Amino acid sequence: MSRRGVYFVANDAVLDQAIAFLNSFRAHNPTIALCLIPYNDDVAGLVRLAGEYDFGIWSDDDTLAWCDGVSRRFHDRTVGQYRKLAMWEGPFDEFVYIDTDTVVLTDIGFVFAHLEDFGFVASHSNIPQIRKWVWKDSIYDAQVLTGRQIAYAANTGFLVSRRQCLPRTAVDERLPAAVALAEHMELFCCEQPLLNYLIVTSGVRHGSLMTIAAKTRSWHIPMERWAGDPSYVVEDGRVVVPDSPHLLMHWAGEWARARDTGAQIPYFELWNHYRRLRDPQETP
Repeated sequence: MSRRGVYFVANDAVLDQAIAFLNSFRAHNPTIALCLIPYNDDVAGLVRLAGEYDFGIWSDDDTLAWCDGVSRRFHDRTVGQYRKLAMWEGPFDEFVYIDTDTVVLTDIGFVFAHLEDFGFVASHSNIPQIRKWVWKDSIYDAQVLTGRQIAYAANTGFLVSRRQCLPRTAVDERLPAAVALAEHMELFCCEQPLLNYLIVTSGVRHGSLMTIAAKTRSWHIPMERWAGDPSYVVEDGRVVVPDSPHLLMHWAGEWARARDTGAQIPYFELWNHYRRLRDPQETP
């Protein structure tokens, strides 16, 4: 039987966010294997929480160093988000990746069934508004990717895949071509453009929960919600409006916006519910 698990990337700079994520994840997923991929070496506080939240800690420094090298091909520094690439070299045969600036709102086990038909499953894709967070308009002039490949433009804050779908050797083979497209990538979003490029050029079938739901008319599939959307109503740790299945709430970009403006993050009461759900005994 394939070994299944979940990865997250974090460090002590986002310790409070990580605790809220861990509280929410374990509230709804008490037994699934979980593994921390360190964003950088500043993880002493998080490591002390491993026993309480039952997660492993990535230990293959060679793979992390390779990921850091990939990040420097696109930036003038090491960017920890590129360590997501390590997942395809990790211990799980089938896995889910979840960004730490989220709270998980349900059992995520249902997503593994989609790996029977797909090698990569994001939460959302094929939304014109998301494309600007992956590709600049100039990508069309480059005439390297098809319109369909560009349109996929998935958010990579939630991703389901199989270990064999993106091995390190495949990344190395396609990296020069990806670097050649760097000027057309929205690198403000760090690894997201590269992961999109690697997914759509992999030859492996890819989709998203959104496109699967639309194609199969399966509106019961729990979906990721973005905290930048003001239309939700939350109550007691749940999204109650709309009354439909919810996978997680994702504060993509909202923590930075709040930091820059001095404002409170949207849906603070939802995030705080999970941050205070359990105060870990080993918090430094």
